[in-house]
Amino acid sequence: MALVDKRWIAALLVGITLALAGLTIIQAQWISGVISLRDAQFGQSIDDAVNAVSERIERADALAGIKQHTDGARMLAMIDSMRASVGGPPYGGIAITDNTADGSGDALLRESLVDDMVRGILFGNSQRPIGERLDENLLDSLVREELRARGITEPAAFAVMADSGAVIIEHHTDPDEQADELLSSAHRTRLFRSEAVSVPYWLLVTVPGQRSHILRSMGWQLALSALLVLIIAGMFVFTIITIVRQRRMSEIKNDLVNNLTHELKTPIATIALACEALADPSLPKNEERTKSFTNMIRDENKRLGVLVESVLQSAVLDSGRMRLRPVDLDLHGVITEVARNTNILAERRNGRITTDMKAELAHVMGDRIHLANVLYNLVDNAVKYCEKEPRIVISTTSNTSGISIAVQDNGIGIAKTELKRVFERLYRVPTGNLHNVKGFGLGLSYVKSVVEGHGGRIAVESEPGSGSTFRITLPFEHANTTAPARR
Repeated sequence: MALVDKRWIAALLVGITLALAGLTIIQAQWISGVISLRDAQFGQSIDDAVNAVSERIERADALAGIKQHTDGARMLAMIDSMRASVGGPPYGGIAITDNTADGSGDALLRESLVDDMVRGILFGNSQRPIGERLDENLLDSLVREELRARGITEPAAFAVMADSGAVIIEHHTDPDEQADELLSSAHRTRLFRSEAVSVPYWLLVTVPGQRSHILRSMGWQLALSALLVLIIAGMFVFTIITIVRQRRMSEIKNDLVNNLTHELKTPIATIALACEALADPSLPKNEERTKSFTNMIRDENKRLGVLVESVLQSAVLDSGRMRLRPVDLDLHGVITEVARNTNILAERRNGRITTDMKAELAHVMGDRIHLANVLYNLVDNAVKYCEKEPRIVISTTSNTSGISIAVQDNGIGIAKTELKRVFERLYRVPTGNLHNVKGFGLGLSYVKSVVEGHGGRIAVESEPGSGSTFRITLPFEHANTTAPARR
């Protein structure tokens, strides 16, 4: 069954990983495609704006040339007069209409003459230096106007460059901006395209904020996509962690039940045999034999009590709330009592438990039973996890905020990789060659819950082979009467 569970978890992990990876890739490709499309649309808008600016520059240059020419000025006046006679607007472009009443064709003759005159004027314009025909401020105004008409509000840079590569005009939005990007821009068009005899000049435009503009326009879409992917990824990670943790807890609990069953059977069977022996009339009775059976029953009854206490502690932690009944408590008195009652455990192995109480203030608001159980658990562990004669020291110090209790031993120690897990519920530190240690991984979890319930904290310092030191810090004033149990 365990093998099936592992395969099922592995298959689930692979399936969800592939689904999440596929969803992320599809989402990334969709976003990349949308960005590319928006980028192409943005570039097309710049191209349209550049072409529009070129046309407007050419019309403005032609009109300026005509106005500066004597014959041209008279021609424009004549055209405006003719258009005004029929109620038309003033000249807005070079176009002549036959407005004679008899339609005799005089307008065609005038149009031909005007056309020749305009061509001569424009040819004369094409011979003027390009610097005289272009105004940087006008170009800046036209570029910004045409871009804004197409929804582009970012500042733009532009340049006018000859076909030979010579730069005539160069306008940057940022003085520190490099010219390479502008002069290599793909958004370009030829100026004065109708002048076939002129030297080619190019208008180049670039918008440095193009990518930021696209990303801002897609801001909510990108944010929503990222949020959804993060939510799905978070749920995936949480699901996997929960499954693995629950499976591990299930295995640990199964081991706990098996160990607990085995531990219960032994004292129960021993007590039953002792009772039968005492009740059997065929067995000889004497004081020594009776005392031996009585001591056997007493010892096994104590073992049962310890087991029941462990189960009760587990039930307290499972309930989700630990009820504390704080009173004004002298911790030095509690430590003295615990040391006296547990010293027999160390003496059985030729060890000892000593105290070194240097705290000037030792009174706290605490639950006597639970705090005493904390010390009993720590001392019991110190005795059990020791391969030689146990030497245990319980010491105290204090400052203005609280009291510190240290339980130091000379046991087998704890590896650094295990220190972070020693307070996990049902977790037991591997004991190496020490195989006679009994326990269920509940004691230190219970200790941490009680200490935190009193508003304190607990830490452990240890090295393999050098013993361990558990240090508890409790505040002098604490008003909580309930504390959450660790899970």
